[in-house]
Amino acid sequence: MKYRTLGKTGIKSSILGFGAMRLPLKSQNPEDVDKDETRKMIEYAVENGINMFDTALLYHTSDRSRPGVSETILSENLKDYSDKIHLSTKMPSWNINSWEYFDDTLNKHLKRLQTEQIELFFVHSIKDSYYSSIKEKGLYEFIDRALDDGRIKHVGFSTHGSYELLEQILNDYEKWGFALTQINYLDNEENPGLKGLNKLHKLNIGTMIMEPLRGGQLAQNIPYEIKQIFSKSKIQHTNIEWAFNYLWNFDEINCVLSGMSNLQQVKDNISLVDQSFKLSKNDKQILEEVKEKYKELRNIPCTGCNYCMPCPFGVNIPKCFYEYNMDKLSGSENASIQYRFHLNEDRKAHNCTKCEKCVSICPQSINIPEELKKVETHFGE
Repeated sequence: MKYRTLGKTGIKSSILGFGAMRLPLKSQNPEDVDKDETRKMIEYAVENGINMFDTALLYHTSDRSRPGVSETILSENLKDYSDKIHLSTKMPSWNINSWEYFDDTLNKHLKRLQTEQIELFFVHSIKDSYYSSIKEKGLYEFIDRALDDGRIKHVGFSTHGSYELLEQILNDYEKWGFALTQINYLDNEENPGLKGLNKLHKLNIGTMIMEPLRGGQLAQNIPYEIKQIFSKSKIQHTNIEWAFNYLWNFDEINCVLSGMSNLQQVKDNISLVDQSFKLSKNDKQILEEVKEKYKELRNIPCTGCNYCMPCPFGVNIPKCFYEYNMDKLSGSENASIQYRFHLNEDRKAHNCTKCEKCVSICPQSINIPEELKKVETHFGE
């Protein structure tokens, strides 16, 4: 395993982090986590050098009005490794409207994680649309209190927002120790992209990266046109090798979080660290060509984060987008069959009423009702 310093926190973080948003399931219920498989995954990860684990209040919940099970499952499995690992969790930024909420929710985090202090605490998914509101309601005063009373050791934020939002957040508060943003070789120009990464690095703020595989889209069902471009490389690499090494080639990136769903994925990802390579000039040109080709293919930029769920009218939004993208990108009929025959009728795109409750929640700022109409048209009735 390789390690880098997480900015001003001084923490030596493994360059591969364990994201607990996509733990293995025994059924379609996101709360029905396979605890035996998860335990094996965590044990293998720790034994092979991963020391950064990330969770959140709302990971693995079927109802976003209540906490998920990710925090408790992680704390149960990591309690014997407390001297070897670093654990981060996230409080929903969109709900922070009073000290009472912040105080009560923070105490729930502490209880669920079985600790008196959260080492790495995130304000989760700050967006352009409501940042001013949560700031005016006392966000930074709340954080100061929790830092002063010792319940938080280091504070950070995650965002898929604009570069302008990132600059404003950094200008408004000086105690940020780290940040989590989305970058992969397709998503590197905005939200807040490589420009944002460089800004964080200059301020010595630790940099953690999410969605390295863009919700799995860069790992499987690669279109034929993309495969042809990758074949130009002098040394053939797997899809995952391309994605992770693109990120690890940036010295400014301290840790890449991966949401792994089975033991084999943990083993494969750890082996990538040992086999990591420096991108050549030709490799970088290939990735730029791949990016341009993906733009031509025009897929929906959904990462499957499930923030939009549950839909009040039953639509399985991430699944609809996933099957649409796979159908468009793979050029095969398999995804189409999955949508038409394996997705329940009441979960399909045509059930969208355009209530737009999902739009303000989406980290990718997708116009979900508009895109669902595209899905409905593509697959037909």
